[in-house]
Amino acid sequence: MHLRLREDFQRFPGITLHVGVSGVSAQFGAAPVGPPPGVVPSAPSGIRDRPEGPQGSGPGAAIDRYRMREINSAAVEDLSSHSLADVRRLIVEARTQAFDLARDQAEAAAFGVHSRAELERRSRSLFRLFYKKRIAELDTAIAEADAEVMRLEAWKVETHIAARFETSEAARRAWGHLVRTFEALRQSVRIWDVMADRDVHKILERSSASRTVDRKPIALDFADSELLRFDGRAMRFGNANGEDILVYPGVVLMPRVDGAFALIDLREVGLAFEFQKFIEDETVPRDSEIVGETWAKVNKDGSRDLRFRDNYQLPILRYGRMVFTTSGGVLEEYQYSNAAAAAEFARAFEAYQSALAS
Repeated sequence: MHLRLREDFQRFPGITLHVGVSGVSAQFGAAPVGPPPGVVPSAPSGIRDRPEGPQGSGPGAAIDRYRMREINSAAVEDLSSHSLADVRRLIVEARTQAFDLARDQAEAAAFGVHSRAELERRSRSLFRLFYKKRIAELDTAIAEADAEVMRLEAWKVETHIAARFETSEAARRAWGHLVRTFEALRQSVRIWDVMADRDVHKILERSSASRTVDRKPIALDFADSELLRFDGRAMRFGNANGEDILVYPGVVLMPRVDGAFALIDLREVGLAFEFQKFIEDETVPRDSEIVGETWAKVNKDGSRDLRFRDNYQLPILRYGRMVFTTSGGVLEEYQYSNAAAAAEFARAFEAYQSALAS
């Protein structure tokens, strides 16, 4: 077994990202001097109150509206913004180098383990005096392997893209407010990724709901990308049936576990929000508002269906419903027990996009 020493290593330049009227522009290397250009406003998210719950056909269309429809984004290979092609290409290069470094580091570590095992066997052998030369060679090999592991680890740490987001003072204040509303939002007792939905056949199912969903609890938190770093932390929206959404001051990153990723101009992201009345058949979160009651089985007029002896009451809660979309294929829906916190985040998100334009 031979230890292969890696000789090539690339240090990647930093990037200054300007979100301009004509799109996102990137300057590689040193940050420029002067104020950033303005940006065009994004489409308004809007906040409205859904009168009944859960209802509506939900995102997308279906041939049979009573069958479950998946709610997820297209493949990350198809989601990236064209204006970020050069930035994405540089990140791909850094990702490839990081992968190669990790592979080489694993090989060097395995060589060290193999050499230590051989050294222990020969040092304990009755014929160890005959192995003096080999033992010396193994001592040297182990030292070289340890040094190579440390060297590759240092290179891995240095393999990243340092990003700087140039925005106006108003936009920086709006970003700070957005981060604070995200901190409040992630404290919601329950947060769900809505993975699929269907319309409810009210007559056949004897239900007062118009829409049923397949959802899974997820978490929101602040995160750091190993490849794209900036002076702050991205806001991470967990995703139960797809890629997490990492929101940066100017871009959205959606990394896949195999290393592929999407890089999207934040201006292209639509965020629709609405208050949603939801018939809850699970535990009632302590931070949600109860706005009514219904029965598990109801008549056409919403009254209790007496034909079901084990019929029981269910609370109607007020949740926050949030949907991320892009024209390129992003489609992710979330539900929050703290509707007020979700509404504040949606307002702050829209305000930040508007502040970028000023």
